[in-house]
Amino acid sequence: MQTEQTQKVMGYFIEEAKDHFNTIEHGILNLANTIADRELLSELFRAAHSVKGGAAMLGINSVRNIAHRLEDSFKILRETSIEVDNKLESLFLNVLDTLQDLLEQLSNSGLTEKEEKTQLE
Repeated sequence: MQTEQTQKVMGYFIEEAKDHFNTIEHGILNLANTIADRELLSELFRAAHSVKGGAAMLGINSVRNIAHRLEDSFKILRETSIEVDNKLESLFLNVLDTLQDLLEQLSNSGLTEKEEKTQLE
């Protein structure tokens, strides 16, 4: 059972994460252009980093782990030259969809430990 204050913090996290997900989605949908702009790529990295940090603070391990992998992927894109294709864009969009689904579950009822494990499998 969550305390009222924990529920408030969770609400703030969910709203902030939604904003970060919008930033990430916009960058992924324009990935070919985003990859050419280091500042935009850094913005995606920071958005994933912020979601990871908020999830870690709240102990939401499934979101933290996935956001961490996404952050690592954006770091690789920043540091290496990778050709963007539909498969790469689809992969990133699938990861983002998973994060959004987890966030939706959190906002509706909270994730149980069992649900977290199922989402990660």
